[in-house]
Amino acid sequence: IIAVARQGADVPTAAVDWGTGPVPLLLLTLACLAAVPLAPRLLGRPGSALACTGLLVVVMLVRPPTLGWPPDGWVLAACDVGQGDGLVLRAGQHAAVVVDAGPDPVTMDACLDRLEVRSVPLVVLTHFHADHVDGLAGVLEGREVSDVEGSSLREPASGVRVVESAGRDPDPAAYGATRRVGEVTLQTVWPRPGAASGTSDESAPNNASVVLVAEVAGVRFLLTGDVEPS
Repeated sequence: IIAVARQGADVPTAAVDWGTGPVPLLLLTLACLAAVPLAPRLLGRPGSALACTGLLVVVMLVRPPTLGWPPDGWVLAACDVGQGDGLVLRAGQHAAVVVDAGPDPVTMDACLDRLEVRSVPLVVLTHFHADHVDGLAGVLEGREVSDVEGSSLREPASGVRVVESAGRDPDPAAYGATRRVGEVTLQTVWPRPGAASGTSDESAPNNASVVLVAEVAGVRFLLTGDVEPS
């Protein structure tokens, strides 16, 4: 049951958003009423029943185009990677700076495809936990990727191995450095050299996250990785 539920939830149109206001509810009611006389006619004949089944399969398995995506003038997109981060800053036409890559290469690759990103001049991995680095292969898939940077604390080792297995050895992000990458201006404001890793009950890799101040088209962002309260 769990396997069926997970696979069913993963199909492109497993669920369709539907509003709860008066108009959506009225339309849904009318559709249900129309189905009462139509359903027996369609499903009562083998030919039409098979056609309806085939149509349902196609509708569920083929992701419909999202009109108007990516929106004109977008500056930052947060990929839906589930647990973790996968952030995309527009650096120019079909180019982007990627900050973290989420836990899944397929999901990250699909997000960048939908954003029409073909070139990645810089990838910043804020720290090496799996939910921030395991999707790196999806960023590299079919794209020109120039530089990869990461936290100076190369822990946990499992996350570092994932990055190295993708053929990359990230340079430590330089504290205090401000640079321009295409249309993106980035300043690294943490970790400060020699800074403490926080209290004993906090995660040292989290607190060693690369923290960036980013600016795109006059809009500024503070990207904090997973730094903890201290």
